[in-house]
Amino acid sequence: MSIKESLSELPENELKKIMLKKFLEQEVDTLDEVYQKNFEDTYKVNLDICGAIGYQIYEKTKYTFKYGQHLEDPDVTIMFEDMDYIRRLLRGEKIVTEWGRDTKDVRHGNIKDILVSTRTRTNEGNAQVLLAKMPIFYQALLNFGTSRLTKPLRDEPEPIGPVEEGEIASLMKRMLSEPVDVTNELYQKNFQGQVLKVNWDINGNLAYQIFGETDYYHEFGKHIEDADLTLVIKNPEYAKRFLLNLPTNYAPGLDDDDNLLIYIKIPVLSLQFKNPDVSRYSLMRLPVFRAMMQPPASETPIEEEKDDRENYGNYVPVNLPMGDFESEVVPYKVFEHFINKASNIVLRTCPCRERWDCQNHSVELGCIFMGDDTKNMALDSDEGYVATKEQALEHVRNAIADGLVPLIGRNVAEAEGGHGVKDTGRFLAGCFCCECCCIAVKFSQYGIVASMGGDEAGSMKGMKIKVDPELCDGCGTCIEVCPFKSRKVLDGKSSVDPAHCTGCGRCVDVCPNGAITFDIEDPNYIENYIAKLESIVDVEDQTTKT
Repeated sequence: MSIKESLSELPENELKKIMLKKFLEQEVDTLDEVYQKNFEDTYKVNLDICGAIGYQIYEKTKYTFKYGQHLEDPDVTIMFEDMDYIRRLLRGEKIVTEWGRDTKDVRHGNIKDILVSTRTRTNEGNAQVLLAKMPIFYQALLNFGTSRLTKPLRDEPEPIGPVEEGEIASLMKRMLSEPVDVTNELYQKNFQGQVLKVNWDINGNLAYQIFGETDYYHEFGKHIEDADLTLVIKNPEYAKRFLLNLPTNYAPGLDDDDNLLIYIKIPVLSLQFKNPDVSRYSLMRLPVFRAMMQPPASETPIEEEKDDRENYGNYVPVNLPMGDFESEVVPYKVFEHFINKASNIVLRTCPCRERWDCQNHSVELGCIFMGDDTKNMALDSDEGYVATKEQALEHVRNAIADGLVPLIGRNVAEAEGGHGVKDTGRFLAGCFCCECCCIAVKFSQYGIVASMGGDEAGSMKGMKIKVDPELCDGCGTCIEVCPFKSRKVLDGKSSVDPAHCTGCGRCVDVCPNGAITFDIEDPNYIENYIAKLESIVDVEDQTTKT
């Protein structure tokens, strides 16, 4: 019998013991340089594996653990809440979790299960814009966009009772017959000059709705042939929660045919830190957490379909000497180039500054998205809006003036994982990052490189930042301002690993001796950068192209 098969048959109590042992009796090399660096200060961990408990103490030259007890003052308490999740982890399965924090600052790792699958009549675009017009989806759509990853999770009620026979049909009829005020200003805005026809299939119960400019119709028990949108919910327990409009945490996604999915998030793992400002990525210092991220050596990796869509992007410092662009603010020129071409522009608040309650910069100076694919985004009005070119240019000017470092490029995960919008090569993203809240900065604190370009980290091609050893006196000013902790003093001189330097330029600004400068290796690198972006992202209106 294989390990996987034996794990499938083991009782829950045995699984708990195996998982706890995996954590507590892990192999720890306290002489390892990385270990000693990670645990210069003692770090205490409480573990709760669905009721099986223990603790760990990591010290610089010592590791201890104990079964059956908890520490009174741990740095973190790790709680596994789902036995199926534990079983799958022990099998070595790759499980995608989406994290969030509750109102008490407890971090929750959630697996996602399908609540609603959608299909549009034209099989083009995304159903988000249509769902945004329907009141029953208002709560779900508040969880679309990357703010769901930074704002507190909704406090969900206790598990609801079992679904009774006929209950789904009864709840559907109630949903269909709820009054619709066709004179409401928002309703008239949503359906001015148009009709939305929706088919429902909830656990085998059929119905349809027709939202017109001045009328609303519905019927239970049948579908209409020319529906603009078809919505399917198969899980009766999820359907009951949805139809009762109970507080629930949602997330968007896409199926294999690029149709919108709405997921329900199910908590399986929680982390309670003594310091609520600590990131969950701090746990990457724990050997067992790093090991859990790797597939078992004895297992044959599953062949996954390769996504050949290219991610690419870089920070564009505001203080670059730019040849033909001399005396001009270079990032502004780059953004202006794409803004003037863009068919659609969405401005939104900064989810990073929202999460960390930034005291240094406005959350309003957030992200910018451009191109036809952004037309399929549905954001809450408090988080974002479709902007004019003039509004977008002013947004860029204000962000640069506020000292934020511009970042622009393409990242498929931003569109599809963050917003549930298919990236067809027409989704260009821009951020304006601060040294205190940027997610890449938070990652770097724990040795994790995060880049819009995926593995394509580093500064822009054609330029690098250099140090003149004759002028550098090793004062360390540049180290203090480097948000990515890439700089250090070696042999009395400032140095940086080129692979980890983003080229943000903050060190250039603060060096009191002028020892750090930009080294322009290719005078055309800004033009080349724009050309590279245009080779993988087209922000222009595709309907005007032949």
